[in-house]
Formats: sequence, structure tokens, C-alpha cells
Amino acid sequence: MKFRLNRNFLWMILILCGCAPVLSQAVTDASDRNVLFGDLQRNTDRYIGKSVLFGGTIIRVGNDPEGGWAKILQRPLGFRMEPEMDDQTGGRFLLLTNEILDEQIFSKGRKITLVGKVEGKEPRSLDKISYDYPLLRVQEYHLWPLSQNRTGPGPDFHFSLGIFGSF
Repeated sequence: MKFRLNRNFLWMILILCGCAPVLSQAVTDASDRNVLFGDLQRNTDRYIGKSVLFGGTIIRVGNDPEGGWAKILQRPLGFRMEPEMDDQTGGRFLLLTNEILDEQIFSKGRKITLVGKVEGKEPRSLDKISYDYPLLRVQEYHLWPLSQNRTGPGPDFHFSLGIFGSF
């Protein structure tokens, strides 16, 4: 018996493998994807206990005796839930975790997508003002790879000629 694969079937498998989700399906399904960041920022108490899905860029990380924290500049999510690097943002929030966060891994400017449970808000200084940061206890996150050739939103495409590198 001779087994022959359909070329269209192979293309479909390749496309689906390249579009794998960055967060587990169970966690994203459990999150309330209808919560807009602006609504959370204005009325944090209304969402306490809810799991939400947001992304952004890391501004700063730190560690306290209770665990690690990261200040995140919220950005809209685009292709594959990757934060878009444009001028749109709803503000800032604090990611909280029981783990230690290494600033070499959670580096300033690195993109992150996460599902977190809203725990309230905390005023912290932002320049010379007090800013209310929504607190999100991380349930799952994805750090996006650092890319030096990144120019805008959407997927990265590379062309390679073997030993000569990529363009």
C-alpha cells in the first residue's frame, strides 16, 4: 500500500504549526477578554478577582520579600497576541508574581503578553505625581523574543542563503 500526502494538507499543517498560541488555551479561555484596559484603569475595584488578558512593554522590574513585580506599559495586542509597538497605550499596570524576576531576562522594552487576576490598585510615584497602577497577579505569561531587526507590528519574515546569514 502506497501512502501519498496531499500537498494542500502539508501546507495547512505548516501554517497551523506556525500559528500556535503563546498562552495555554485553558488560561486564555478563563480570562475575560471583554475587559478593556481603559475600563480597568478607571474602575479597578469592579474587576477584582477577574482574570484579564493584556500585553505591553516592560518599563522596570523589582523584587520584594513578597515576590517580583514589573511595571508594564500597556499596548494593544495584535497578531498572535503580540503587543503592537505603536503610540497607543491605555496606561500602566503592575504585574505581580511570587517568583524573583531577573532584570536581564525581564529587560526594559521587552514585550510581554499575560493573563493575570486583578487584585486591586496601588498608588506609586510616576515622575512627580502619584499614579494608580492596577495590580495583576500573573497566571501565565509569554516573553517575546528580542529582535534587533524589528520594524513594526506583524510577523517577522527572514530570508536565508545558508551560511551567508539572513536578510
